[in-house]
Amino acid sequence: MNKLKLNSATLPQYTMSLPVSGMTIKYRPFVVREEKILLIAVQSKEMNQIVDAMRNIVLACTDGVLDTKKICTADSEYAFLQIRMKSVGEEVKPQVECPKCKQKASIRINLQEVGISKATKETVDSTIKINDDLSLILKYPSMHDVDYSKSEIDAIFGVAKDSIETVIFKDEVYNKDDIDPQELSDFMDNLLPEQFEKIMEFVKSTPELRYEFKYSCPKCGERARVELNSISDFFQ
Repeated sequence: MNKLKLNSATLPQYTMSLPVSGMTIKYRPFVVREEKILLIAVQSKEMNQIVDAMRNIVLACTDGVLDTKKICTADSEYAFLQIRMKSVGEEVKPQVECPKCKQKASIRINLQEVGISKATKETVDSTIKINDDLSLILKYPSMHDVDYSKSEIDAIFGVAKDSIETVIFKDEVYNKDDIDPQELSDFMDNLLPEQFEKIMEFVKSTPELRYEFKYSCPKCGERARVELNSISDFFQ
């Protein structure tokens, strides 16, 4: 007797448009096997492991089309939320801490209400002029550009370096992948503070998830305003 073959073709298909890049992507819900990988990663509380699990789920659920290493963090997190909503529901209950008494409480959030906004209101040019001979073209960092195992300072410098997409030296154009990583690191270390700050201004303008709400602390009654702006905030 032939075995019944069940595969992703039996799963419902949906379409989403990524808010930053504008890409239109078809996707499916994640299955139990994939959810298990995510739950193990969340339980570990290791952000690098959680980010890798999210990437694997997004890749699998978009049939390998959407790679979170190649798109900005906001698009990656938005894609993951859409997949999560179609898989296990639209509601999450993250914990928030009262700013006054530090009491933690679970609050209900409908993921459909989560939006994307720019971290700064000003539009920052992605082309940074270092001097008359040298310019950099930057890209918004991906969620894989942050190494959570490093110190905060090292992580910031790593994100700044990974945001460089193209180097223009005089009339020559160099893709980042064609530049020796150590040479690029040395270049970053030898920037003037004001030059490095230009890169960071662009990084700080990166679009991000954002959800704002007010709640009353069940312990002290303090009326607090809370802002969630990264994927980890929604799944505490």
